[in-house]
Amino acid sequence: MIEIYLFVNPLDRRSVEAEETLLAFSNDSTEKINLTILPIVNQKSVTAALAFQRIPLEVRNTYMNLAYKMALDFKAAQIQGKKIAREFLLTAQYEILATKQPYCESVVENFFTKHGDYSMFLEDRSSELVKELFWNDQQTARNFHISCETSAVVYNCTHEGAGLLIEGSETIQQIPQLNYLQPHCPLNASKQKNKAYN
Repeated sequence: MIEIYLFVNPLDRRSVEAEETLLAFSNDSTEKINLTILPIVNQKSVTAALAFQRIPLEVRNTYMNLAYKMALDFKAAQIQGKKIAREFLLTAQYEILATKQPYCESVVENFFTKHGDYSMFLEDRSSELVKELFWNDQQTARNFHISCETSAVVYNCTHEGAGLLIEGSETIQQIPQLNYLQPHCPLNASKQKNKAYN
């Protein structure tokens, strides 16, 4: 089994690309893939996204609040299952980043009316549990020394605890081709510009 922890900024196009790549890899792989998406929202990730997307600094607070709200909603959606949460996140990101629509309640209601339980989502969304889950994700990012908001930590469970930290959306695009993820290949991360975790 392969474990992938993907750290994303909910409002960053590079994160969306990484999500789509790893979801396709997870769906197409013959190996069992356990993909966990963790939204990261902090000053550093917001500043990097603003610079990349050429968003004026004066909207920093609005951007930060929206990223935080989306991250909390994603954590609330995860209570109904990882698959629903991933679909919800991509739907919300599409609305905001592709169609340039605001993140409004009708988007959330339409999604959960079709794919989940809207009343349960509303209850979970305002719970202390969701805030705790969000802060646990931030702590996990600190524990892994995540310095780039689009990063992945990959474990191939056939390799006695060895793991790779892969940073940047372009490098994440190469994850499906890593020899490291083949079931009986020896660990060969020397050509990757990544950190190894043991």
